[in-house]
Amino acid sequence: MSIKITARGFELPDYLEQTIKEAFVKFDKFKISFFSKDVFMKLEPGHLFIVEIATKSDLGKIDSKGEANELMDAFNEAFDRLERQLIKHKEKPYAHRSEKCEKEKEHLIKEEETLIKL
Repeated sequence: MSIKITARGFELPDYLEQTIKEAFVKFDKFKISFFSKDVFMKLEPGHLFIVEIATKSDLGKIDSKGEANELMDAFNEAFDRLERQLIKHKEKPYAHRSEKCEKEKEHLIKEEETLIKL
């Protein structure tokens, strides 16, 4: 999966592209299939960096945004927000009152019972 990186108002540093790829590798542990990954960075007047991340995955469309006076601070803020949202969307079906969670629990209990009988 390729990552679309766009920078406006400044030239993208060479190291940043590799840093972005490494940050997305961190999400492999969640076992999420991404269909698209877009990173938009822009420099606003007053030396304010804005980093927006837009992803489409099997969890749906998830966007995050980070703003800071330093590019790496804005980048880290946006990726932290994205990680929190991915965790939230990934675990939402397993929430305490979720119907899907109840069905999953019943299925797991039946599997455990069959394993115990063997």
